[in-house]
Amino acid sequence: MELSSIKHIDPSQLADFKADLFITGLGYESRSTTVARRFENSSCRKIALENNNLIKEYSYQENSDYLEKHGFEIIRVQSELPDVDEIFQSLSRDTINIVLDCTNMPPLWYYEFFKWFDEKQAAEGKVRMRIAYTMAKYVRQPGSRKVKEIFDFLKEEVRPANGKKVALILGLGQGKNVSDSIFKMINPDLLYLYYADPPAEKRFVEKVFVNNHNLINEAPIRNLVAYPIRNGQAIYQSLINIILPLRDEYSIVLIPQGPKIFSVVSMLVHMGYPDIRISYPRFKKPPSVDRLPKDEPVVLDILFE
Repeated sequence: MELSSIKHIDPSQLADFKADLFITGLGYESRSTTVARRFENSSCRKIALENNNLIKEYSYQENSDYLEKHGFEIIRVQSELPDVDEIFQSLSRDTINIVLDCTNMPPLWYYEFFKWFDEKQAAEGKVRMRIAYTMAKYVRQPGSRKVKEIFDFLKEEVRPANGKKVALILGLGQGKNVSDSIFKMINPDLLYLYYADPPAEKRFVEKVFVNNHNLINEAPIRNLVAYPIRNGQAIYQSLINIILPLRDEYSIVLIPQGPKIFSVVSMLVHMGYPDIRISYPRFKKPPSVDRLPKDEPVVLDILFE
């Protein structure tokens, strides 16, 4: 199988999908069960993955009680990754429909789900995956966060640059001095900056511009790219349009900060172009905060065949 299509879905159609399997993450945030509640009446198998070191504050108990009450199988992930083989072993139809709510999942988890199907080269049939993400109301991040290091998301797939120049595609978040620090650590020959506009809330994009003012001035205006936060298909196409002309001359580093939909789409780009290096900044662990749901979820359909 391989990733064959990506399609934007209107959030009003989120639950218009006959799922064989629904996967979500058990979290402590108030927004955690937003997508699950849309599939409350679905008779499919339902799984909630719980991170082994998840804090049990804020809405954790309420979310756990809700998921158990509505038939979710809560699986504690004891290691870095969930047991994907065990989760998918019961799926044997020609066309499999999966809902993946990535709101409470770390990037490694949803990447692992994508990779599992992408690597099934000898498999027949199709897998339709409806990806959903619940955005959060604006939460102010006080002060600045110190970037400890830049780490490669997929260490085993990093390839040497072979003397190529370095192009950095950097998603902008609202953290003060974070993107500046990343830029200095990577020291790229070419810089593209991605930011959400329109964002979930106007205050977010205002904060992005205020806290990234110096770095924004480093990039040519044509390299400052606004993306529609609700349209993953458009984000994917925008990244492809920038990446393809650069690949022969540049070693490309993609750091998908910002809203999670940008991270999800970056993983899908990597499926088709594994020479793209995905990296993340590593911080001192910030204090936990609750996040409330904002508007309708972002929805994206992908097809493996």
